[in-house]
Amino acid sequence: MDEKEKQSESPILRNLSFAVLFLAGALSLWQKAEHQPPEEAQNRFRTQQMEFFLKIQVSLVVLPEIADEYMQDPEEARQQALDSLKQICDLDPNGNARAGIQCAVLTAYLDADYEKYIRGSGPLQDQFQSLYVEKKPLNPEAELFQTAVGDLVRLRQYELQGKTERAQELRERLRQHARESYGSQIAVVLAVLGILTMGLVFVVAAVRKKPVQQYGIALMSLHPGDYRVLLEGTILAFFGITALLPVLGGLIPSDFRIHGMVGGHFLLLLGILYYVVRQSSPDTLQKIIGDWHYRPAHQLFIGFLGWCAIVPVGIIATMAMMQSAAGDPVEQAHPIAFILQDHFVLAFILAVVLAPIMEEIVFRGFLYGYLRRYFSILSAAPITGFIFAILHPQGYVALPYLFMLGTGLCLMREYNRSMIPAVFAHMVTNGLVMIISYAMLH
Repeated sequence: MDEKEKQSESPILRNLSFAVLFLAGALSLWQKAEHQPPEEAQNRFRTQQMEFFLKIQVSLVVLPEIADEYMQDPEEARQQALDSLKQICDLDPNGNARAGIQCAVLTAYLDADYEKYIRGSGPLQDQFQSLYVEKKPLNPEAELFQTAVGDLVRLRQYELQGKTERAQELRERLRQHARESYGSQIAVVLAVLGILTMGLVFVVAAVRKKPVQQYGIALMSLHPGDYRVLLEGTILAFFGITALLPVLGGLIPSDFRIHGMVGGHFLLLLGILYYVVRQSSPDTLQKIIGDWHYRPAHQLFIGFLGWCAIVPVGIIATMAMMQSAAGDPVEQAHPIAFILQDHFVLAFILAVVLAPIMEEIVFRGFLYGYLRRYFSILSAAPITGFIFAILHPQGYVALPYLFMLGTGLCLMREYNRSMIPAVFAHMVTNGLVMIISYAMLH
């Protein structure tokens, strides 16, 4: 912006305008907290998530039969399976009857008391009563065979019908699945330990190296008025995401809403970048983004190592909180989870490409850059991380994870020549969440 335009501006009007935008965004965010997805989408999400966990439990209840292969005590393995089953099935004691009956099937397989899981009445309850209590075989088309625990039900049916060969074949297949599941658990544990080790080594090496405050040095060359523009860019992004895009999205037919969300976020990002360049200079934006041309492969590798250091610690903190605060999965889910199954590609582009780029520019570029003028790294990074966490809609259970992610990404931006490492770490995080969520829903 040239000097004549700056002089013609009214500072009071400018302050008032951005204050109104900020309040509008805050009001929209508060109202959105009361908004829930359609009841049908909520029920489908709960059902699919529970079916995923129950499918895993099938292998766990079979594991005691092959515990000797892994030098485990069968009774101890049985008790562990019961504890795991109780943790899943007792999440919602008044939950849907379909999940309750499947919990009863799993518990019956372990010869434990299943009465508390039989809720209400209906076809599934009648089929369970017939097969497990009255010991009468079911119709081959019975609904109970189509559930996540259908193989256990089918095994029970074969045993009642005296089909020994089929029962033995199915039991061996279940045991093989249990072996594969146990091997997958070991692989996951080893992978997590490897990631934690790489992250720890990276942090120790970085501290010993005494890295240069790259971002702090870049910010020192900014004009004082540019910091104001960074704050205004943050407010524009906040208003756009919380108020403008939801309002515009409501005008789009539901079948095309995800297309509008992707396009809207892309245009909003371009608009914010244009505003910052117009109000300051291209050089200012270049300093915010950093020197992304410098050894890009090395910067991506640093981003991965930074992810190894940040994300596992946040996940551990979140799991600790979840142990003491079990809640409705709908309240803890990101809204994008409800459109993931029907629009995976577009949701992936939004969550794994657009969102990390926009959030890193806004939070680690604009907001953190603005706060660095007034606070030290040890203050500005946690403040940015906290704001980043509370603006996400996953609920308080995810706050520790999001806070550590947001704070860690600030440090990655501070000690690197560009925000490429932080953007890549953010993309890896969101990408894994999307892939795992998609697997759960299928």
